[in-house]
Parts: sequence; C-alpha cells; structure tokens
Amino acid sequence: MATDNVSLSVDPREVTGKKVRALRRSGITPIHLYGGGGPSLTLQAETQALRSAVNTAGRAQPVSIEVGNGETALTFVREIAQHPVSGELQHVDFIRVDANQPVPADVPLTIVGEAPATRGGGGQFLRGIRTVLVSVLPLEVPDDIEVSIEGLENIGDNIRVEDLVLPDGVEALSPPDQVVARIAMTRVAAVEVGDGMEVEEGEEGEEGEEGAEGAEGDESDE
Repeated sequence: MATDNVSLSVDPREVTGKKVRALRRSGITPIHLYGGGGPSLTLQAETQALRSAVNTAGRAQPVSIEVGNGETALTFVREIAQHPVSGELQHVDFIRVDANQPVPADVPLTIVGEAPATRGGGGQFLRGIRTVLVSVLPLEVPDDIEVSIEGLENIGDNIRVEDLVLPDGVEALSPPDQVVARIAMTRVAAVEVGDGMEVEEGEEGEEGEEGAEGAEGDESDE
C-alpha cells in the first residue's frame, strides 16, 4: 500500500490577476483548494516544496495540505498548469477527499518475471496500458500493482485488466478487456515451397496506445 502521505504547507493568498507573475518570480506558486464539501480557498505555496509534492504524489497519491489558518485537508492533485516553454509550475488545483470514501486513482503497473514465450526468440513481449484506473480509499492507494508475466507461454497469450490480481479493497475501473501485456510472433517462419524455401514474416503485434496527459498550458493570471 501507499507510503506515508505527502505533506504540503500552504498560506492564504491575496495576490490575484497579473500580480501573480511577480509572485511566481519570488518563488511562490498560486494554488486552489476546493471540493469535498468545503469552501474554495485561494492559496499559495513555496514553489520548490510544491514541485516536490506534485512530483512525489502525482495524481494517484494523496497530499495532506496544511493551510496557514490551521486547517488540514486530505487532497489529490486535480489540475497542473505549466509554462509552455520552461515547464515551470504556473498553478496547481487540489481537490479535497474524504478518507472514508473510495476515490478513483491511476495506479502504475509494474511488470515482473519473464514470459516463457519469449525464450529462444519465438515471441516478443509487448506492453499495453501502463496504469490502471481503480477505486480505492484515499489512504489505501497502492504505490503500484505488480503484473506477473510468467504465465505467458504461447504466441497470442495476453493479460487484460480483468486478469489483474488486485489488493483487498481495490476495484478496477478501467475496461476489463484492456490489454496490459501480450506476446506477439517475432520468429521468421521458413515455409517449404517446391524445391526451395520461401521466407514469410510472422505477424507482429502493435504495442498498445498510451495516453499522455497534457499538463502544459499558457501562463495564466490567477
């Protein structure tokens, strides 16, 4: 299961509009906190600490936000705005969650083991999706889900979302037929034709498409 929560100390923010550019230049990044039945708060955080929290938690792990007025909120990163050229953080939105209510989370899939079908060059291992969307309590989000490929023994064998072994309390939300891993043919087959040999290329599978969330946007004035 997930390690200790990522924590982030923030302060109320009074600077808005074009003045936030000066705020960013001073090493402070504007953020918003909303949802979960609480008020929408206009806040700010030290840029380096915010970057560290976002990089560590991603969109799958909770962030415990400590507001200057004494409030502590369990949150997830909802939106990230970055400068289109420099990639620097421009703004981050956090959404409150209830520790006792399941939330959707994208959890990385970690491939373990070796597929027997790839031994001897007969098969090629291909990755499909790299994360799986699950429903789980915020404080129980797994760091990753291991996928053993030891059972892929033949060309055409695959592992789908419905085959994943999930921890207790974790329910898959991704389509059950999404491919996580599969074996495609790579061996060149020699087929005898009359007195000679004709070489035919074995069918090769295509690697599953991966979504890339665009986090970049134009610099905004919050």
